[in-house]
Amino acid sequence: MIFYNKNFLAIFNKRKFIEFGVSLVVGSLLGTLVMIPPYLPLPETWRPLVFVIPFAFAIVMLFNNLEKLILAAIAIGVPLNLDFSLIVSPYAANYENIARGSRTLITITELRLSLLSIMVMIGYVLWLVRREQSERIPIRFYPATTIPALGFIFFSILSGVQALDKQLWFFRIAQLVDAFLVYFYLANHIRTKKDMWFFSLFLLCGLLMESVLIIIQSLTDMKTFIFAGVQVVSLGRWRVAGTMGNPGPAAGYLSGMVMIALAMGWYYQKSLKKLLIGCVFLSIIALICTGSRIGLVGFLVSIILFFLIGLHQGWIKKSTFLFLIVSIFLIIIVFFGVISSRFSTLTDSSTQSRPMMWRLAWRTIQAHPWLGVGAGNYALVTRDYFTADIGVPGEVYDKIVHNAYLGIWAESGTFSILCYIGLLGSAILKAWSYNRLKPNFVSFLGIGLALALASLSIQMVTGTFHTRPITYFVWILIALVACLSNLEEIQNPLQSGQLHLFDE
Repeated sequence: MIFYNKNFLAIFNKRKFIEFGVSLVVGSLLGTLVMIPPYLPLPETWRPLVFVIPFAFAIVMLFNNLEKLILAAIAIGVPLNLDFSLIVSPYAANYENIARGSRTLITITELRLSLLSIMVMIGYVLWLVRREQSERIPIRFYPATTIPALGFIFFSILSGVQALDKQLWFFRIAQLVDAFLVYFYLANHIRTKKDMWFFSLFLLCGLLMESVLIIIQSLTDMKTFIFAGVQVVSLGRWRVAGTMGNPGPAAGYLSGMVMIALAMGWYYQKSLKKLLIGCVFLSIIALICTGSRIGLVGFLVSIILFFLIGLHQGWIKKSTFLFLIVSIFLIIIVFFGVISSRFSTLTDSSTQSRPMMWRLAWRTIQAHPWLGVGAGNYALVTRDYFTADIGVPGEVYDKIVHNAYLGIWAESGTFSILCYIGLLGSAILKAWSYNRLKPNFVSFLGIGLALALASLSIQMVTGTFHTRPITYFVWILIALVACLSNLEEIQNPLQSGQLHLFDE
């Protein structure tokens, strides 16, 4: 077995077996009580997290290392997308507000707490309470990415002076701070190549599960279902969102992860290479199933750059290059009808609304260039700047602009967007700088991360990128770039037998 650990079988000794069984029984009983009120009544939005209790018990015992469990939870937390509402704004687009005829907004209208956030908070507590200096993990600041990140958050907070609705402003700030805490924790807790491989393994597991789920959802024309708190959404057979809530974020996640999997596939031995390449092709099919046009464009730009770099530096053989090109070409032929139908609808109302939204956003920016209209408040004030020459009202206002850059600029001002562009730019340049190294784990991963962020940056031109899962994903990629400098180039752990996933 690839991941063989001589201590792994010890997990299944008699004592562990009893603990494992008891945890499943107790967790299942608690979940049953929650599902059958009034035996254990809980708010409807809180119930999904209870389903994970039996699995959490089992996973904790399996890892026997809470820090590794937290890393694994962060890695799969994006596609898992388990969260629940703490506070809901009166502007939320829910059935109750719509039934009352209340004004609803397409923006961040809820304060949500996710399983990923809870795990990261536990991680910070562990980090702070370590008493023995030898066990304490030193704090690394990573100024190249942390300074623009803090600047972005600072100016977003400062924009609250302009915010008409302080609750919507607070929701946006809470999401940014939450994402920054994930970034800073991850950047400080991946310290070795072994840590990075461990985290990457769970990233790839999440990618594989999400890809298979999206493909199944598309083939079966499954609209929506909820299982154990995980909700799967579809806008149509070839507009599938998986667990990400919307096809746009789903495409962003898939296109970014494909580049990481592809880069890693060129480093590891043949058996794992085949697994990673298989994961890449499944992810490309899933990406097509999302029907995201900008997602496909961002992916194609990134993968072409990857091939050109590989051919130029010599680590992609011409025969391998031809095989990959033919394989991708065959996928395009199989799904040509789906792809062409999406790109032939460039005159639909959704596409035509984009320039209208951009004009409205620019008008808003001109009115409030320095502090913006307040983080999270753009959708609330759009009507104030709308005129008939902009376009169709229903497709333009009461929603966040379909351009992440213009959205940040309009909400938080000029300094905020400069910090955000600086954050993305510095992360891409830093990751790309490892391309100058001889081919090794760090250089390949750097290329993959740089191209993943480049793909997402392209998609931000027409995407909102304001939802929690895709926000997490962007900041996680930036964290991985930051901690590349921590990695020591040692012998390949898969070849040396040094990789023990469940070591304490």
